[in-house]
Amino acid sequence: MTDAVREEPRGPKVVFTDAEPNGLATMVGGLIEQNLARDRSRSRLLTGGTATLIAPDAGVEVTLGLGPGEVRVSNGADPTADLMVTAESGRLLGLAGAPLRFGLPDGLSHDGRAVLKDLAARRVTIGGMATHPGLLRRLTMLLSAH
Repeated sequence: MTDAVREEPRGPKVVFTDAEPNGLATMVGGLIEQNLARDRSRSRLLTGGTATLIAPDAGVEVTLGLGPGEVRVSNGADPTADLMVTAESGRLLGLAGAPLRFGLPDGLSHDGRAVLKDLAARRVTIGGMATHPGLLRRLTMLLSAH
């Protein structure tokens, strides 16, 4: 297994740990790369923790490992991940597109309310949310297009 590294000079990097990242890994890793390149201050969010994203409708899983200066993107689920986010692929995209307030979906915006409704209706589930709220906040800020 080889690590494919995409790095901006002296900036945070995204490391794809699989030679052929799955579609979700490519999309999420690319989004994070763009967000880090656009706003280098987001590198402060890379302080540790793991999160697995699962899209059962698409049959794909990806694990993100946040560490100082890098994000490791791996195909598959890590059963020991700090956070386990499960949602249909379209709802996962909605999480990234929702405006944030204090690092969480903004209930005052239409898209933010939609995400909060999905959480309440359990169309989006986040295992580890109660024990790792800081990681959840950092992850949403890292993924957010806003």
